[in-house]
Amino acid sequence: MTVRFSLPRRVTMYYLLFSVVSIAWLASGSVAVSQAILRSRTEGACLTRLGKAASAINIDYLRQGDSAFQKHVERLRSEGGFLYCAIVAPEGRTLAHSTREHIGTAAQEPVGERIQWGDIISVRFTDPRGSVVREYRAPLQVGHQYLGTLRIGQPEAGLWHMMVLAASYAPFALLAPLACVATGALILARMVSPLSEIELQLRRAALAPTCDETMLHPVRVRCGAGWGWNRLIQHWQEDRRVTSVEPPLPATPASRPQRDAAAILQSLSEGVAATDDDFSITYANPALPALLGDAEPPESVVGASIGELLGVTEEDASGHALLDPTLVHRTVTAEIRRSGPLGDRVLRVARYPLQSETSGAGKGFVWSVRDVTQQKLAEKMRDQFLDSATHELRTPLTNIRAYAETLALNEVIDVEQQKEFCNIINSEAIRLSRFVDELLCISSLEAGSMAIKKQNVELERLLNEAAANVRPLMDQKRLEFEVSLPPKMPEVKLDKDKFSAALVNLLGNAAKYTPEGGRVRLKARYDDARLMLDVEDSGVGIAAEELPKIFDKFFRSADRRVRQQTGTGLGLSFANEIVRLHGGAITVKSELDKGSTFTLTVPLA
Repeated sequence: MTVRFSLPRRVTMYYLLFSVVSIAWLASGSVAVSQAILRSRTEGACLTRLGKAASAINIDYLRQGDSAFQKHVERLRSEGGFLYCAIVAPEGRTLAHSTREHIGTAAQEPVGERIQWGDIISVRFTDPRGSVVREYRAPLQVGHQYLGTLRIGQPEAGLWHMMVLAASYAPFALLAPLACVATGALILARMVSPLSEIELQLRRAALAPTCDETMLHPVRVRCGAGWGWNRLIQHWQEDRRVTSVEPPLPATPASRPQRDAAAILQSLSEGVAATDDDFSITYANPALPALLGDAEPPESVVGASIGELLGVTEEDASGHALLDPTLVHRTVTAEIRRSGPLGDRVLRVARYPLQSETSGAGKGFVWSVRDVTQQKLAEKMRDQFLDSATHELRTPLTNIRAYAETLALNEVIDVEQQKEFCNIINSEAIRLSRFVDELLCISSLEAGSMAIKKQNVELERLLNEAAANVRPLMDQKRLEFEVSLPPKMPEVKLDKDKFSAALVNLLGNAAKYTPEGGRVRLKARYDDARLMLDVEDSGVGIAAEELPKIFDKFFRSADRRVRQQTGTGLGLSFANEIVRLHGGAITVKSELDKGSTFTLTVPLA
């Protein structure tokens, strides 16, 4: 026996099913929200205590050295309720530990998921007892001296804690589905009333031998279905009164829509292709071979394998799904990387099953190819900027807060230490201000609103002032700093402030990435047409594959020695733009572990 439900009953059943699913979904969501809240609270508390403890250890190290390390880890362990607390030296030896037996031993490196926020590192691993532990690490650094890392272990909350927290949010989680059910009941009542009356009229008409105007009549309008039914009844009644029949309209030709569709496909900048079930190309628009670096017409690729054309095989991890025969009835999307005359690019390839108009069975596939290289580069730049900005903002703010709290709470600090702490606070504030200024400059560059004001400048004086600005940094690292100028320098039309800032940026980078005892040289040359300034150093150098990227905004080298230095990746981009606005250019020659030479060239005229 076949059971048939009327339309109002089906609507009611769908509504009840929707209500049950909504309540179940929101109930499960409350558990997930409680888990996220518990994890966020635990992680926030751990990071707050970790930052305060690291700052306190740095300050006590200035007074007492490493003798107070053990006292700090024991106090942090007892106050925070952590699983363990430890201080590990740069070479891996445990300097202090809440379990004294581990002092002096080699610290174990857990294997697990790592997450990094600026200087803070989180490691999630499973200990020998089978418990899930999150270890948080913060660097200990006083000035340029790296003391080691502060580590704290916190056991991850189990299912019972999440259920207890979920219970506290249960009333709020139930309010939403109850509101949905009540609102849905009102809407359903308005929908079902006219639908029931319409269905009753249609049933009577189906059972009657003839249909007259008394059998079908308008209904009370409460929804869109009522409006539509009343219009149908009105037209039906009018048609019954018409005695003459109008001649049918001539059929419209189908050739024009087909021509329009072909012209649209030919004009798309996105590559489009059609293949049969064996992935052989039966159609391709002009954009497809162009995206794949082929100058041939699209007819030349007809009959070729789409997998060979894209350069993917079933063994490739990225392109395996595109050629998987078990996924022929699904839409599949993958990203593949190609190297060719246009450089390294990322292509997003999508495969759609082509359905028959009659049977609906598979008749091949439609493929779309889009170049997403710029999008991927933008995402990479964004991630690099977030990492850099997090470090540049968190570190000075943490230091300012720590030293300010020490000045406010400690009444026995002598005058010299007060001056030292105030100088550190001022230095970190200047560092924050410099970072904000660089961001504003880059924003001006991107908006195209940065302009230069040229005026006659004594070149020798400008170069000497720039050298004087960076000389304290050179002396601090005991670098040999040489300034080589011709005996007579011409006057040049420059924007003095911006040009000086660009030159100081280059000299500051040379000092920052040159080891102690190295050499930095500023050399000036000129001829009748141009001025050339060379900034040469004996620093860490730049890898050949990174040279084309060094002037990109927010780019920082992957070299570990470069990553240890603070920076935003904006200095070289800013200097390059300033020189470009002066009509010049910056070139670079570099070799790893031998140094770099940046040559700044501007026209004299």
